[in-house]
Amino acid sequence: MVNNRVLLALASTGVALMMSGCQSSGSCCVANNSEAAIAKADAARAQLSRLVGAWDLDGWWKGNGNDRNTVHGRAAGVLENQYFVLMDVQTTSGEMAGRTARKSGSFLFASEPGIGLTASAWGDASPSISRFVGTAQGNGIVFKPAHNAYPNAELVLTFESDNRFTAEVVQGSDVHASYTFTRSAAK
Repeated sequence: MVNNRVLLALASTGVALMMSGCQSSGSCCVANNSEAAIAKADAARAQLSRLVGAWDLDGWWKGNGNDRNTVHGRAAGVLENQYFVLMDVQTTSGEMAGRTARKSGSFLFASEPGIGLTASAWGDASPSISRFVGTAQGNGIVFKPAHNAYPNAELVLTFESDNRFTAEVVQGSDVHASYTFTRSAAK
């Protein structure tokens, strides 16, 4: 069984999007520095950049006995160092279901040449960092836990438009959590 708190942290904590891999010209990038790898990473970065902005969050997660727990909040995604998007999430009502966060957390997403899409998550409930590796699929991104700690578990981001996306934590065909992010109206 998937530890819902670990997987939901990615979907609901804070999202920091690392939008690139190696930042130096040293040997870490040499093997992945082909034009094809860079073009693929740039295309994935463009998809991740859709997470930049201010967001309202509404969603739910399954607790013990499959009871649905609702959560509401806000999130902000910002471009960092020209390559990264950092998304911080904070609840305004309810609690998130993730090993790393209850009331607030952060994500760092990246598109690393030769590796692909990655995400790291941390939050107020745990100092440890959870790492995920993803692939672009259709109108979204599917992330799986690194190191295969939770087999068959996925975090699925689906972009419905530039102003709305959903994040679902899925194991097999069972959705453990679903969060909808809607771009905040300018005030």
